[in-house]
This record gives sequence, structure tokens and C-alpha cells, in this order.
Amino acid sequence: MTAETLERTAEVDGDRSVAAVAETQREPASAAVGHAEDPEVAQVAKRRKYSAEYKLRILDEVEKNPGKTGIILRREGLYSSYLKHWRDKMNKPKPSKSSLNKQLHNEVAKLQRENKRLELKLQKAEGLIELQKKTSEILNLMSKKADEES
Repeated sequence: MTAETLERTAEVDGDRSVAAVAETQREPASAAVGHAEDPEVAQVAKRRKYSAEYKLRILDEVEKNPGKTGIILRREGLYSSYLKHWRDKMNKPKPSKSSLNKQLHNEVAKLQRENKRLELKLQKAEGLIELQKKTSEILNLMSKKADEES
């Protein structure tokens, strides 16, 4: 393409930078093709590696604090996908919200049953105390009558 053709397409497209690009000449390719010469280009990042103890510690902390997962991940600089991969590799099941809710429901039901049992036991004890009071009153009345008759 000639510079004139590029200028015409630039006017049609509304792109003014193409004309400037057409006037510049290409630099010859360096001997090391495919290698970055720009010092601002970052090297390839290395993968982060975590020890098994660290992974277990984080998984345990997340399980013990179900509502604070995001806080823990931000503090440690981790992604939530790490937890899934770590659980899969360690065959550690993720506690679901429904299982936690079921556990809480079962515990509440158990405590309610125990509460009813204790209330019945209390009613029986109060009934026995009332019976003892009445028996004591009757015996006192009988002893007073016996004293009066003698």
C-alpha cells in the first residue's frame, strides 16, 4: 500500500494515526527474533507454591469460620478457586451451608426435646412437693385433734 492509499483509508475510517504510521519506516529486525528487548516487559511469572501444611491450615481456618472466607482469602492473597482445588486434591469435603443448617436444626431439636423432658421432671418434682405439704398439713391437723381429745 502506498502512503496515499493509507491516507485515504484513514480519512474514511476517521483514524488519523494511520497517516503518521505510513510515513514512518520499519526498523530492521534484530538478530534475536522472538526475544523482548524492552526492559519494561516483565519476565514470565513463576507459579506460587504452597506447602501441604499451609493448605491444611487455610482450609481448617475457612471451615471454622464459615462467614469469613473472603476476609481470610484477602488476608492471604489467595483466590477462592484455590480452596476448591486444594479440597479436591486432599479429598476434603467442603461443608455446605445446608449441612451446617441441618446440624444446627438437629441440635436445636435435641435441645428442645431435652427441655420438654426437664419441664416434665420439674412438674413431677413440684407435684411431689405439693403432696408433701398437704400430707404435712393433714398430719399436723391430726396431731392437733389427738392433743385436744386427750
